[in-house]
Amino acid sequence: MGKIIHMLFENWIAIQADGFHSSSWPRRSGPAPAFAAAIAGPLVDLLYLSTMDNQASNDEDKSLNLFLEQPFGDYSSNVEIDANTVSSFRQIIYSFYRERGREFPWRKTENPYEVLVSEIMLQQTQTGRVLSKYVEFIARWPDIAALSRASLADVYEVWKGLGYNRRAKALIDIAGQVVERHGGVIPAVERELRQLPMVGQSTAAAVLAFAYEIPVVYLETNIRRALLYFFFEGCSKVQDREVFTIARSVLDSGNPRQWNYALTDYGVFLRAILPNTNRRSAHYARQGPFENSNRQIRGRILRRLSEHGPGSVAEIRDALAHRAGRIEHCLEQLKHDGMLVCENGRYRIPD
Repeated sequence: MGKIIHMLFENWIAIQADGFHSSSWPRRSGPAPAFAAAIAGPLVDLLYLSTMDNQASNDEDKSLNLFLEQPFGDYSSNVEIDANTVSSFRQIIYSFYRERGREFPWRKTENPYEVLVSEIMLQQTQTGRVLSKYVEFIARWPDIAALSRASLADVYEVWKGLGYNRRAKALIDIAGQVVERHGGVIPAVERELRQLPMVGQSTAAAVLAFAYEIPVVYLETNIRRALLYFFFEGCSKVQDREVFTIARSVLDSGNPRQWNYALTDYGVFLRAILPNTNRRSAHYARQGPFENSNRQIRGRILRRLSEHGPGSVAEIRDALAHRAGRIEHCLEQLKHDGMLVCENGRYRIPD
């Protein structure tokens, strides 16, 4: 079974390389790339992780275990990393990446707009869910000027299914601010990037590293996992500032783009074969259940209004089968976030 899944994953990689390698992507004509992404997208994380998980546990195929190296020890308390350790660590990460690095369309572009769109989409969302939506989004709004003119209703139509829907509005707001304040050019300065809606340290660093090849520390959940595994053996309640210090020490300043992709992918690999080392972080927290959460209800409200048009509290309550007080609370949250407007007692997604 593991070999079958591995074959499917490798075929998916081949589809990606063939379908998206053109430098003109994603503006090339024809439905094949989007179709391939739509079919493969929801499976990519499952296939990738299942491939590694099955292979790692199969006595006949230990290939992935070759990439699992022993930790370097405990480098908390400002223990300095020597040059040999840095070199060894980079060799481990790059060796894995050369053999098992993932392929995504946003990794084939250095366009700051396309990188930023992908990073906003990837916030708290698995790559498999993002893939087909990213392809569709970039095809619909190929540059930041086009997105700045888009309506929230139109953007939400494409966004549906990704969750955390405030990000859809944030992208429109980002586009408007970049056009108005920066002449349509996404800044290459962290301070200016972080003034944009929903752009924090991690997203800003991603744009700088992946679009502008600026050597910055990019600290996201998979990179954190890898660094905690190798440099905080046996530790608990590790502060991000400690992880950040390690990340800066091992950063390949001459190739920040590939380095951060490689380190991300090693973190994904660790997730598949080991207990979650992110639990060593002081900032680790389990996400609450999605079922019957306010987040789920807000998403259902938006989908209902998108598909059926404006509605009153009573209509929405009856359609979603929740008590009026909870529906009203979620409607007010959506209204506060700019996701809905209310006119004459009826709620709708803004044009």
